[in-house]
Amino acid sequence: MDYNKWKIYETKQIREIIRRVAPTAKTILYGSQARNEARSDSDIDLLILLDGEKMTLKDEESITLPLYELELKTGVSISPIVTLKKLWESRPFTPPPFYINVTNEGVVL
Repeated sequence: MDYNKWKIYETKQIREIIRRVAPTAKTILYGSQARNEARSDSDIDLLILLDGEKMTLKDEESITLPLYELELKTGVSISPIVTLKKLWESRPFTPPPFYINVTNEGVVL
């Protein structure tokens, strides 16, 4: 399977996992994969935004553990960041560079 087909397969698998465990979550791909600058050894950077007022460790693990299982299965490193949508969207101060990068280059899955 060539690299582009592999990326499509990986993206589909990631979407299915997140929809299964957190159907209302918003998932944003960012970094080299989103910029189409990824190499075969690049990781997959994900920002996963959850609805709700609070997030527990159990909430986070329900998303990250299946993604890590996919990582073990495929050998492709997946780097998820899980946070609440309301925290991400309510930036009272000057946005940090990470926020700006994800906002500018991120691709919603």
